[in-house]
Amino acid sequence: DDRMMVRMIGVVLIIVAMVGVGCKSVNTTSSILHNQSGRYDLAIETANAALVENPNDAEAEFQLGIAYSYLDSVGEAYQHFSRAAEIDPKREKDARNNIQSNFARHYNVALNLLQDDDYSGAAEEFEKSTLADPTEAKGFFHLGTTYTFLGDVDSDRGDDEAAFEYYDKAVVCFDRVLELANPSDKNYVDALSYAGQVLAKSGKPEEAVSRFNRLVEEDPTNYRIIEEIGYDRLDARDWNGAAVFLALAAQARAKIGAEDFNLFYNMGVAYFQMGKGDEATGAPVDTEALAKSVDYYEQALNLKPDEPQTIRNIVVAYV
Repeated sequence: DDRMMVRMIGVVLIIVAMVGVGCKSVNTTSSILHNQSGRYDLAIETANAALVENPNDAEAEFQLGIAYSYLDSVGEAYQHFSRAAEIDPKREKDARNNIQSNFARHYNVALNLLQDDDYSGAAEEFEKSTLADPTEAKGFFHLGTTYTFLGDVDSDRGDDEAAFEYYDKAVVCFDRVLELANPSDKNYVDALSYAGQVLAKSGKPEEAVSRFNRLVEEDPTNYRIIEEIGYDRLDARDWNGAAVFLALAAQARAKIGAEDFNLFYNMGVAYFQMGKGDEATGAPVDTEALAKSVDYYEQALNLKPDEPQTIRNIVVAYV
């Protein structure tokens, strides 16, 4: 009768509800409970067992992310949170929040260590922040700048091998920023500038130019970034590096009709220093570099025809 039918429907609903609860495996449920009680190793063990039973268990992946977060294995946590979101898009918001939390924890500690001038400690924390979220450009940017500073310290001590090791790490970080950031972002332009400076310090100015070419093609007004690096190299008496960067800046200026006397003059200086030779070190005279020096001095005189120091420099180069 109708009452019997109602009872049967009620039984079916209860069974359906029980089946719904049972969709979460025993191992997955155990991993949740272990995380709640702080037994993270057991949570990892049972969550992995759940994934053996069902490789697409989003909850088990999520619980692994939580366990590894508490154990501060933030790289592993990122992988499992990402996998959980991939399996179940409904978990994406929770996964992203946890990833950002792990990133912020190490990133903020690193900033505090920088204020205390603990650069080695800051580098370790920035590195952890990049593991916590390898899609966050600012973590790589600050890690790169910290490596650059550590390299400068070693360079000042005369330990070039250690310095170049830090510089190489810094360039990897800045290149990662260039992959992640939009060319219109400040981090992108700053990372490009730092990469250029680091490559120049490492004696690899040509590698830096290959990175800057795209920036100049997109917006020639970015010549200022390149020009600053050139003048920095000039101050450091790195004549080759200065010539490379200043030449690229001159090309960019020419595209927008912004030729500059000082730029041409200093390019003349750089090439003269490269070409004049040095009896003390046995460096021979390089007539090709001297010819370029004269050429740039003459371009400077096109802008200031009667500038006396430039005229004297040309005479010295000819002599």
